[in-house]
Amino acid sequence: MGLLSTAVWWAGYLLIVFIACRAWKSKLFAKYPFFFGYISLVLCSESVRFFLLVVASKKTYGIGFWITEFLGAIGGFAVTWEVYVQILAPYQGLRRMTKAVVSLVLALVVAKALVELGGSPLRNLGPTTVELERNLRAVQALLLLAIVGIVMHYAVPMGRNVQSMLMGYGFYIGCHVIALSFRSQFGYSVDTWRVWLQRLAYLAALTVWCGGMWSYAPNPVQHTLIDADYERISERTSRAFGRLREHVTQSWRS
Repeated sequence: MGLLSTAVWWAGYLLIVFIACRAWKSKLFAKYPFFFGYISLVLCSESVRFFLLVVASKKTYGIGFWITEFLGAIGGFAVTWEVYVQILAPYQGLRRMTKAVVSLVLALVVAKALVELGGSPLRNLGPTTVELERNLRAVQALLLLAIVGIVMHYAVPMGRNVQSMLMGYGFYIGCHVIALSFRSQFGYSVDTWRVWLQRLAYLAALTVWCGGMWSYAPNPVQHTLIDADYERISERTSRAFGRLREHVTQSWRS
């Protein structure tokens, strides 16, 4: 690694350590288990990479890098999930539906990646991880846009903790998607620019989390029309499926 790359890596690593230590002192792990599960995964992954870089061969480091990158791509979904869990906590109906949809999407994307790894896992690990990361980032971008739309439409209140999660990770995901879009359009000529954009965006996200996760700040409780709208839409959907079922049944009988 170059001097600047090393400095950026150490800055990110120390920020992650700071977030973890501060969360431990403030007892935030139990409040936001998915988010801090991701932070713990990143901390362990970066420690393993540094260890392999120092003591292992280039080939072994490459294998370790792609394994931790694969796990990190999946683990990053935990931040999006934490945002949804915290914002939709008071709205049981919508939360149940969201949980089912998000779990299904994640399972399908990961299952596709595991199938592609079959046969020659080590050879396919790099390309499969890149594709998995691209797919998950795109899905998360859509999910974060959806939750921002819900928050703005229903004026859902958020505490400082959840705000920092959403702002920091949303900024990082947005920059990541932009970087991948430029790469798909201009090819490998923008790779250096893409990598640095992602690194600096992640540092910005960690900085936001350092301030936002300093202490526990729960979401204010406020009743909105989310559950009422959900129940109305759910009832309409059920009636529509009922009419469709009756129509299909009558068609078969005739």
